[in-house]
Amino acid sequence: MTRAALTPAQAAAQWLAHDDLDQSPQREQFAAWLDESQDNRDAWNQAHQVWAIFDDAEESDLIAAMARAARRAGPEPAAKPWLPRLIAASIAVAVVSATLIVGAGQGWVGRSAKPIQVAAAPSLGAVGRPDYVTGKGQRSVIDLPDGTRVTLDADSALDVAFTGGRRDVRLLNGHAFFDVAHDRAHPFAVQADGRVVTALGTQFDVKLAPGSMQVVLAEGSVSVASAGVPTVRLVPGQAFAARTGAVGKVSSVDVDQALAWKQGVVEFRDQPLSEAVALLNRYTRARIIIRDPKVAALRITGVFKTGDVKRFGRSVSQALPVRMIERDVDTYELVSTRR
Repeated sequence: MTRAALTPAQAAAQWLAHDDLDQSPQREQFAAWLDESQDNRDAWNQAHQVWAIFDDAEESDLIAAMARAARRAGPEPAAKPWLPRLIAASIAVAVVSATLIVGAGQGWVGRSAKPIQVAAAPSLGAVGRPDYVTGKGQRSVIDLPDGTRVTLDADSALDVAFTGGRRDVRLLNGHAFFDVAHDRAHPFAVQADGRVVTALGTQFDVKLAPGSMQVVLAEGSVSVASAGVPTVRLVPGQAFAARTGAVGKVSSVDVDQALAWKQGVVEFRDQPLSEAVALLNRYTRARIIIRDPKVAALRITGVFKTGDVKRFGRSVSQALPVRMIERDVDTYELVSTRR
């Protein structure tokens, strides 16, 4: 059976079983499959979200045991047909899903997985505490009352205030993609780091980092305003980036690269290894550290799956003069192999 004969969910399970999505030719084949349809991208996102729950499952003995069993049912050696890998990956996803359904009824998830917090509907009409919060390794798709869909990245927080005919939200930290429902009479405004990004019906990405923010426009148009400086208007394929309190600048951007995080992968193009590690640490409880400034300054290019520290360590050690050392159960260090 070819991959074309599989449903998007089955194909996503097959891709999930691969341990080499960051290597050619699998990397290019996987990217092509994602580009084929929105159904493929949605299936990958759902499958990866389920698998990512493993990162937060260690505190529950039952979930952790089933996670270990599912992982042992992972990819077969390359010489064997891919069908066993598909079955194994499908079973792994099904086992975890079933565990969570049963566990939710018995209170396991609330104690062990730190689930996404969703506020009660009345709070969506007032500015205050976050209405939606994700933890490390978690990602959520949120449907707002006006029909807008928000994809909230890991370790992020969003406050929604739909009141008085206004559609205002605040990105308090992290990263979010907004697919805004068109309503000319009620512009959709995102406040982030002292700036206001306003749209009517469009698709755009807002990211907060310590001391900076970035807006990437995928479709439509947005304006970015802040006190004391002229309003900036973006067209698709442009990004606005600024340090806190600075004027900021507009540049062209690869939208696919900027939005890769929605599919459970990140792409780096000649970026410092320290930046890559900082981003990857958002997606898993385990963290990578770099103490050597020379290692931190090394440049990295490639596409990497999020939520898998060990796979990243293997891949980067093939491309750069570094190796990864396990310091404790949740800490890994990248060190130089040069003497």
